[in-house]
Amino acid sequence: MRALELDCDNLIIGGGLAGLIAALRLRGSIILLSGGLGATAVSSGVFHPAGTDADAEDWFLSTMDGAYVRGKCVTVSGVTRSGLVPASTACEGSPALAAINEERPGFRRIEFMNGRSHQEIARILDYDEGAVEALADALSPIKADCVLVPPVLGIERAEDVRERISRSLAMEVREYVTAPSVLGLRLIHALKKKAAAIERLQMLDIVKAERIVDGHVEGVMGTKGKRNIRVRAVNLFIATGGPMTGFMVNGDRMFEPLTGATVTRDFEADLNENFFSDHPLMYKGIEPELYVHGFNSVRSIGAVSCGWGLYRALLSGYHAGDGLE
Repeated sequence: MRALELDCDNLIIGGGLAGLIAALRLRGSIILLSGGLGATAVSSGVFHPAGTDADAEDWFLSTMDGAYVRGKCVTVSGVTRSGLVPASTACEGSPALAAINEERPGFRRIEFMNGRSHQEIARILDYDEGAVEALADALSPIKADCVLVPPVLGIERAEDVRERISRSLAMEVREYVTAPSVLGLRLIHALKKKAAAIERLQMLDIVKAERIVDGHVEGVMGTKGKRNIRVRAVNLFIATGGPMTGFMVNGDRMFEPLTGATVTRDFEADLNENFFSDHPLMYKGIEPELYVHGFNSVRSIGAVSCGWGLYRALLSGYHAGDGLE
């Protein structure tokens, strides 16, 4: 099978939060290579703490069309957090708390689809009208102005499900925050839907980028990895999360296979508690003159650049193209 060869102005490796936001913001032609849903899809979906970049926050809230708001939410542990939160979790006061098929102190236990995970329940509620009615029936013994349930109210049509159950019960039904969580999956789905509407953007899923070779990226795509792919780009954005594609050990040295970056120090010492703050591939980002050649600009965004956290991923993706012509 012939290799798929593509060209673009901006190549993004990584389809998580930072990569998708960069894809929505960058100018020129864009190709985004995604190996899967990534960590964002199982995150809490809450941007906390927030408040350091009003421009990025305003853009995000506008882009999400009301699915996110500035506000407060309640976590599964009963703690209140503030920041940019899914609209379905925004609440004030002292709502009733409901747990599904489990015992939690301070929560009212309800029985619903026992044996199903939250993600399975959410997917079923997306298409099964009878399941929506059954959840409303399960919640009906609770008498309150507002009840918080786990994030199970669908993925593709969560707001419609939430509103229908609220009307049925004459009670506001909202969600508390858990992680891993359907909330992160909703966020990724919403951003991918936005990205799919951009004609100059091409998203390729199930792609494993294996090496960067002087101005282009080579890899394989497909569930069996049988189709070779080669993408040439003017600018490269690395948004692979964490420590890139995973480190490999060769004798007394450790290297990162995608960029070819090598650790020449004692690699066992690199894996201690200082690893995430000291290693050049974490927090500090990629140094293009040291690791990658052949592009006008090479930038790392998201976790590989600035560490973990949705808010930092938002900011790095939002500013990915700053200074580019």
